[in-house]
Amino acid sequence: MKKLLIALLFISQIAFSQSTNRQFVGLSIGPSFPLSDFSKAVLSDSTSGFAKTGVALSFDYAYRFTHNFGMQLVISYSSNALDNIKYRNALEAEHPDYGVSVESTKNWSSGGIFIGPYLRFPLTSSLSWDIRALGGYFGSYSPNGTINATKKDDPTDKSVYYLVSSRASDFGYMLGTGFKYRMGSYYILLFGDYFNASLEFKDATGWDWGGEPYQTEFSRNISYFTITGGIGYIL
Repeated sequence: MKKLLIALLFISQIAFSQSTNRQFVGLSIGPSFPLSDFSKAVLSDSTSGFAKTGVALSFDYAYRFTHNFGMQLVISYSSNALDNIKYRNALEAEHPDYGVSVESTKNWSSGGIFIGPYLRFPLTSSLSWDIRALGGYFGSYSPNGTINATKKDDPTDKSVYYLVSSRASDFGYMLGTGFKYRMGSYYILLFGDYFNASLEFKDATGWDWGGEPYQTEFSRNISYFTITGGIGYIL
């Protein structure tokens, strides 16, 4: 009877330790690199985002069902400033008679909540390689901006154009891979993730060159790649 109790206690300790090692929460930060149309700086192309490299934040929760398979919940945020210099240069190339200045007061702000499966491949007793594919809600705010134009041969001929931030949301997805290095009850995290969503901004407003208010719609493919590093706590 004593041996049975010892065996049961041993088994329960193993089961508990395994269950507590199957979850972690993590917080990471790193650069966000705009891609494709989001980074394009072509004034004549309405899909251009003129987005600059920014900063990304990520909160992760993961639960592993088996040795190699689990599910993850990721809350992600990316802030990418409008490239004022490229925007100004494009406007001046289009209107060479004018000197232009561009000032943005709010960045592209994007992110969402994603859930999906991940695969875990242990490389050593402490180091593992993860692959994840998640989908979910994705939203973005466009930048605020003020564009000032002055005619070069007539400094009194001035115009101002105002961009007002607008919001759009839809389904988005993220694909990523990375490494976790265990140190006691913590992971050192390093991940690279690709985000993508096609959004319709339906209530974009502002004031045009004549000072008249306007409302318009535009489409934007928001895609960027993040490299984030941080710390995870093993539950």
